[in-house]
Amino acid sequence: MILKLFFERDNYFSYRFYFIQCSPLDMKLFQKLSLIVIILLLLNSFTAVKEEALVGRWKGKEKEDVNFLTLSADGFATFETEDQIMGGKSFKMRGVTASMRYSFNATTVPATIDFIIYEDQTHNELTRLRGIYEINTRDELHLALTFGEGMDRPVDFSTDNVMFYRVN
Repeated sequence: MILKLFFERDNYFSYRFYFIQCSPLDMKLFQKLSLIVIILLLLNSFTAVKEEALVGRWKGKEKEDVNFLTLSADGFATFETEDQIMGGKSFKMRGVTASMRYSFNATTVPATIDFIIYEDQTHNELTRLRGIYEINTRDELHLALTFGEGMDRPVDFSTDNVMFYRVN
């Protein structure tokens, strides 16, 4: 005879535990199912950041400037400062109508993000800002970017970084 421990939730804060008898065959099945559940829980706890975590409007402060970053679900990015807007589905840059999109890779350490500016008519890439990011909480995004052509992606958050907070 083998005893199994079961528990069920009585209410939000308490559980009830009890034992039942089971055969050795039931016990093996129970062990296999328990192992599967544990593996699934572990796999889900280490999943990469999903795009939904990045999507939204973010407010950051760099020195005395207040900046906004908007990442849309359809892949467009917009940077806003006090006096100008850069990005989105359509904006002017050096006399050319352009759009800014973002792409990210949450499987690398640190996670990477690129802001790519395309010319609207030809869809050619005009420039790319390379960066890294980390999401500290649901409402806190740490971002480091390189500004300028041919510059390497930052490797840490020691320079050119801004902490953004989600705007509701």
